[in-house]
Amino acid sequence: MNHTSPWPVRLSGVLRKAYGVSRAAALLAVLACISWATPPRGHFARGNQAYESADYSSAIALYDSALAQSLSSAALYNRGNAYFKSGQVGRALADFQRAHVLAPADEDIRANLEYCRSFRPDKTTDLPNPIIRALTSFLRLGDLATARFAAGALLLAALLALGLALGFGFRPGYWLAIGLAALWLYAFGSWLSWAAEARPNKAVVVVPEITLRSGPGEEYKEMVIVHDGLEVTVAGRRGDYVLVQAPGGLGGWAPAASVLAIFPIR
Repeated sequence: MNHTSPWPVRLSGVLRKAYGVSRAAALLAVLACISWATPPRGHFARGNQAYESADYSSAIALYDSALAQSLSSAALYNRGNAYFKSGQVGRALADFQRAHVLAPADEDIRANLEYCRSFRPDKTTDLPNPIIRALTSFLRLGDLATARFAAGALLLAALLALGLALGFGFRPGYWLAIGLAALWLYAFGSWLSWAAEARPNKAVVVVPEITLRSGPGEEYKEMVIVHDGLEVTVAGRRGDYVLVQAPGGLGGWAPAASVLAIFPIR
């Protein structure tokens, strides 16, 4: 699906030539410029121009400036594509995930996120439970901000309806409170689901290769070698090292600079 934009910047065709992917896969790489917050046109437009000129480092710097002024899925997605084209799979994956949380209905963001995951050297073989996957999709029909706002508003509305029923004998208030409570349960579940997705200990490897060790230092035993783009969970920190865990049981200590928090605490 192509998004129209005052600043059309595209990846389709380029990925097919560069990496030999199929036509269907190449069509996934189209820049999206629709977001909840419109990025500043100056830096954003200049970033797109730099991207079109294959000056990816300048494009990344300009998207950085745009994001410093206004967080948007469009700038995150465009920067993710610039990172990908410059060979930084882990940083691209992080930006695609951030953009997905802001705009979960955007098919291009979701498609490029999945493509980026398939491109990384370390593949994960864990398949999600189909029931859990279906439930997660149901709970994430909206975005995190909407779920958070709806949960608070619906709770207040349900309490108000219950107060009208108890305090003023407004009998329909009971049914109204029950209905609002049911909607609140969904909104609250959606909020919890998105909060789990955007947890602050979620990280990604952002160096070409790193050796995980049994302890926080070069003197400890080598455990396993992992590569750029592997998604991990940070389980602890000691000095300049972090303890990371990856799907499939992989784990060990790595230099903190070798991983990037996808959803850092602001």
